[in-house]
Amino acid sequence: MSPAWKADIIALTEGPEARAAKIDASFFPPVPEARLAAWESAHLVSLPGEIRSYLLQSDGLEAARGLMWPVLPLARWEVIDDACASPHRWIRFGEGAGHRYLLSLGHSPSIYRHETYGSDEEFFAPGFRAYLGKVFRGEA
Repeated sequence: MSPAWKADIIALTEGPEARAAKIDASFFPPVPEARLAAWESAHLVSLPGEIRSYLLQSDGLEAARGLMWPVLPLARWEVIDDACASPHRWIRFGEGAGHRYLLSLGHSPSIYRHETYGSDEEFFAPGFRAYLGKVFRGEA
């Protein structure tokens, strides 16, 4: 059974850091399974279970009254395949005020970030759930 992402995220918005920084959350209609499978097929990727189950519940996540998109709508996701820069592919799936967020398609579903106008990525979270926790603690 998939996590109840909306309830989990609403609980994160009620944490002290999220309240102090006014980090709210807005959800969207789910991505239909057929559309998600078609996207994966077209981009030759298999999304990790957590982020895939999230998309089946909401096509994106807007936070902090639009100042941040922890999860962009699927139509705005970008698969990055640059063998010169990295031995594995990435998916750019989120944006904040100064960073873009990348899902590693390497050996683990880790989340990395890089400055919007920078070039090097840095490790940010070991997975999607940990990533959301950091977003709503104001660390993103």
